[in-house]
Amino acid sequence: MIEETATVIDASADYIWVQAKARSACSTCGSQSSCSTSSLSKLFGVRQQHIRLPNTFGLHSGEQVVIGVEDQVMVTASLAAYILPVLLMIAAAIAADSAGLNDQQAAVSALAGLLAGLLGAGILTASYRMKRYFQPQLLRKADTLTLRPIEFQPFQGDRP
Repeated sequence: MIEETATVIDASADYIWVQAKARSACSTCGSQSSCSTSSLSKLFGVRQQHIRLPNTFGLHSGEQVVIGVEDQVMVTASLAAYILPVLLMIAAAIAADSAGLNDQQAAVSALAGLLAGLLGAGILTASYRMKRYFQPQLLRKADTLTLRPIEFQPFQGDRP
């Protein structure tokens, strides 16, 4: 289970809206000061995500909660987003080569396969059933132990 802490920004008796910050992996990397990916992440900023969930714990605005997504859901989403477009691109390129098309036509076919894969992934994940499958679950109220950040100091050699 992949878990994230979120803040309740609006609450009713039936539903809550939570806000979770989308973080890049660079926020936890030790070499972020010398990495160009970290620089790009800082340039584009942190995205705010608002998610509507059932109010099963009687929550109010301002409370901290823990939301989660099953590991299998992340694997399925990754396969749909990354593997399907690449497989269709390769299949289109192989089909174009088998048909005896020249390199430019094969490249256009590969690009068409990639776009078809992206469109297919979008259609696959946009259905109502799949949206419910990808929806994070409200796990629990966050306590002070889950909110305490742990900061590690860089290694300074043998000095205390």
